[in-house]
Amino acid sequence: MLKSFHLCDTHRWRVRRYRHFDFRPGLNLLIGPNGTGKSTLLRTLASCADCRRVEDGPTEYVFFDAERMNPRHPDAPVRNPTEMKLHVRSMFSSHGEILQAVFSTLRLAPGSCLLLDEPEAGQDFDHILALRAAMDRAVARGIQIIAATHEVLFWERAHIIELRRNYRHRVTEALCRMRCLQHPEEPAP
Repeated sequence: MLKSFHLCDTHRWRVRRYRHFDFRPGLNLLIGPNGTGKSTLLRTLASCADCRRVEDGPTEYVFFDAERMNPRHPDAPVRNPTEMKLHVRSMFSSHGEILQAVFSTLRLAPGSCLLLDEPEAGQDFDHILALRAAMDRAVARGIQIIAATHEVLFWERAHIIELRRNYRHRVTEALCRMRCLQHPEEPAP
């Protein structure tokens, strides 16, 4: 499992705020506005041999980006039979169905690290809840998940890594203000 990650000189300018990241077992979420480097950090975790990793034992990294499963995506190489199955399913499936297939098709060993880039994209409420349940089952099997997300429903019981300072507080505050505007408390009789 990944404990910490230090960006190399090539990648340190692409992630705007931090150069060092600490991760925990279980669900780790990268949050921040668009353009702060969430997706870049995931791709770097998956592929850069020059970045420094501190791991708790040997760790297999599996990067999944649902957009790459689109057979018409220009960077959609098929590297193994599992990816081939996911590509074929994606020709006839919605984004949500593809993500559900990931958790039923990928065979990850305990100690593996699953990297997900915005798994909530294009999902309705029920699929988001089902996705979070699938993530919880994977974590219970000893799989570490690092996901770039904008979905606040994932925040509960997760290690949050903010790529912009106070981003979580600002989002929470804005959601509370919106809720108060939509449902103002009625005065007591």
